[in-house]
Amino acid sequence: MTRTGALGRPDFDERTENIVEWAELHSRQLTIAAVVIVVIAAGGWFYHKSQAVQATNASAALSDAELALTAGNLPLAQSNLEKVVSRYGKTPSGDQARLLLAEVLYDNGRYQEGIKQLVPLLSSDDKVVRASAYNLTAAGYDQTNKPADAAAAYQKAAAVAIYPADRDVYLASAARALMDAGKTADAKVIWQKLADDPSSPAASEAKTRLGEIEAKVAKQG
Repeated sequence: MTRTGALGRPDFDERTENIVEWAELHSRQLTIAAVVIVVIAAGGWFYHKSQAVQATNASAALSDAELALTAGNLPLAQSNLEKVVSRYGKTPSGDQARLLLAEVLYDNGRYQEGIKQLVPLLSSDDKVVRASAYNLTAAGYDQTNKPADAAAAYQKAAAVAIYPADRDVYLASAARALMDAGKTADAKVIWQKLADDPSSPAASEAKTRLGEIEAKVAKQG
């Protein structure tokens, strides 16, 4: 039977006294624990605040570089993009700066340097960024007469592409590179896949390419 009223108070009072005594005995530990909690909370706040400030600064710096690009001032654009990559390389704006910097370097004929800029993005968690990096890497290989390497990079871009239309564009580029590399059979497999999908933006080209391949085979036969 449960005790109530005055009969229940002695146990409650004893427990209260025990808690008070324990708190007095461990007051130093409790104070330290409270300080630690406050420090951790403050550290988390400052970290997120710092990240937000960094992202804002990176975005502003990227905008300056893009304005230079729009104005056609490639030397200034390159300089600004290099600063964004150096200072904010681990931010989304830093990723975009790497992509743009690679294009600027390509425009100057510095393909190997452009390809090197893209390497960190090939393992990005952002699939759009990763696909774009593979696509630009492939373009660099195309320009340096390495069609087999270009085809492999285009196919990797297609493998991580989020949107079907982008995937098919990358696959079409891969098929063209394979044909340039003399790997017609491999290219035909891709063209056939694209031709079989009427909704693909590359379907029309795929059918044309298949016709060219068949005509070439018939001529050789």
